Amino acid sequence: MNEKILVADEVSSLGIRRLESAGFQVDIKTGLTEDELSEIIVDYNAIIIRSSTRITQKVLSNAKNLKIIGRAGVGVDNINVEAATKYGVVVINSPEGNIISAAEHTFGLIISLLRNIPQSDRSVRSLEWKRNKFTGHELYRKTIGIVGLGKVGSNVAKYSKAFGMKVIAFDPYISFDRAKEMGISLMSLDDVFKEADVITVHVPKTKETYHLVNKERISLMKKGSYIVNAARGGVVDEAAVADALKSGHLAGVASDVFEVEPIANDNPYISIDNTVLTPHIGAATKEAQVNVILDVVEQVIAFFEGRVPHGAVNLPAFRGVSDDLLPWIDLAERLGKFIKDMVSQRVNKIEIIYYGDIAKKNINPVSVSVLKGYLIKIKGNYVSFVNALPLANDLGIKYTESKESEDVDFKSVITVKVITDSGVRSVSGTILSDQKPRIIGIDDYRVDTFPEGYLLISRHKDKPGIIGRFGTVLGENKINIAGMQLGRNSKSGLAVMILSVDSEVHDSVLESLISGGDIEELRLIYLS
Repeated sequence: MNEKILVADEVSSLGIRRLESAGFQVDIKTGLTEDELSEIIVDYNAIIIRSSTRITQKVLSNAKNLKIIGRAGVGVDNINVEAATKYGVVVINSPEGNIISAAEHTFGLIISLLRNIPQSDRSVRSLEWKRNKFTGHELYRKTIGIVGLGKVGSNVAKYSKAFGMKVIAFDPYISFDRAKEMGISLMSLDDVFKEADVITVHVPKTKETYHLVNKERISLMKKGSYIVNAARGGVVDEAAVADALKSGHLAGVASDVFEVEPIANDNPYISIDNTVLTPHIGAATKEAQVNVILDVVEQVIAFFEGRVPHGAVNLPAFRGVSDDLLPWIDLAERLGKFIKDMVSQRVNKIEIIYYGDIAKKNINPVSVSVLKGYLIKIKGNYVSFVNALPLANDLGIKYTESKESEDVDFKSVITVKVITDSGVRSVSGTILSDQKPRIIGIDDYRVDTFPEGYLLISRHKDKPGIIGRFGTVLGENKINIAGMQLGRNSKSGLAVMILSVDSEVHDSVLESLISGGDIEELRLIYLS
């Protein structure tokens, strides 16, 4: 191997030795600024990082020889994945190397919180012996509410059952059958907050999960209950939790992650005693750190040997795929993201239907790309082309693909249908002669729009004044309309409108649009 690899964050020496034994030239340079990294990155074919180093647009624009970025961990928030894809650089991560460590740390926080272990430790070190002051609670027969039943949440559920706890959970994506197999009662989010003695969150930070634990939901909780966050900073509204701690409504909070890291003097938890705080060390075990670096190293080796790395999170991961299929893979991921944002209900099944010439091609990577797009909206950017299908299986989501000989209007079409308890929703797309993706159908409505950026989708009564209202309200809120498409259904008397807008439309603006009446459904969809 003649490739040069830069290791830009501290990692286990076992990973370094494995790379060197495979014949790579490895340089270790940690603590680099963006400018310093931008200056030297041109010399390297691969870079391995953890969470400290940021791979930005500026860095990538100078990385003329870079082929692959290895993230030793799960989150890729510190990597501009979109820019990496543009430059043809593969991004890989290690989505499962630290699951056990994160779950164990969560449970350590729970026990520490309910038994006042850190506080009593500090007291004893001050030569105090105040046993009554630190009387805690048993976990046995308590109810734990788990928000998010992914790999970490599922392990926390298993540990909780071993302690004799009743396990309830909210996860709008896992099937009831899968939850039943795990011995977990699925409930609505509000009901979980009402019934749980301990709430623990295990969800990625997204627009939907930002401040998921807020003042309103905390008010639903029992007096004297607890909150634990070892997932992502920002999922919990720290100010709201601090107020509930001060008022006595909450008995305690434990957090490994914070909205601002490193934690600052103005963090509301700092001055409150009934808190257990750790510096984002959920994955900081020797075992996890070895697991993730060895996993990433093996993927880097596989990549340079011509194999597909199992943790690839972006489009260039498809080797051996013909160039003419790449636009369809891109379209498929966009359709998966689109249909996820269109549906609020739990999805039982995803159907992918191919019409025309595309049905004659190797559709497997296209189908996987649909699942990847759908799951990214749920699980975040650690979803890859390789783990998308197993993740769908974990959630109990069935998927099928079928082929039809032709479509009446287009040479090739992909239709994605989702089946929920409430019915069926669908979106269709194609690639036109300019090789650009188009959405050409939403449910029974024919449209023609480019699936990119912010799309405001309205299903409303087909009557005068609706379009004018949207223009007025969006204009008043300084939201520019870049494009508009309409679709009509004479049988239902309804129409669909797709507005491409230049910026995010906040909830207050959406509520203002809905309050005018005649709108059956309004969705804001973001497609990067």
